[in-house]
Amino acid sequence: MIVEKEIPSILIASIRMTAPYAECGKGFKKVCRQFGRFMAGPPILLCYDREYQEIANYEVCVPLKREPTKDVPSEFEVRDLDGGRSISLIHRGPYDQLSGSYESMKAYLAEHGMHAVMPSREVYLKGPGMIFKGNPRNYQTELQMLLE
Repeated sequence: MIVEKEIPSILIASIRMTAPYAECGKGFKKVCRQFGRFMAGPPILLCYDREYQEIANYEVCVPLKREPTKDVPSEFEVRDLDGGRSISLIHRGPYDQLSGSYESMKAYLAEHGMHAVMPSREVYLKGPGMIFKGNPRNYQTELQMLLE
């Protein structure tokens, strides 16, 4: 079910990538290794492409409780991620089936005369663990699109 909601601004640590989506796990490992003790919620993927791309433009992020106290290596960025009015949908199932949920969101935008701004967001509420992969049918990903 698609809902309209307000998303608050949050402090994030991130690393920008241009790679297949399957490689985002490598980025999350790096960010979590560097900022894990500061994490304040589930990991987030910011998607900058409007349509699916084999080699995608994305940013892996973790929300932070506070600014890190020591210098941040140059491959990472720490910044505020703007919030705002959005539409949201909880996708249940494997990541390779996210496209159907994105299509539902695009249809909702068109039906309601709304326009989304990039990047879209994937908030990983329940997914593979660091040790055990888990059952992809049980994954939960909140898809978010900020509105103009």
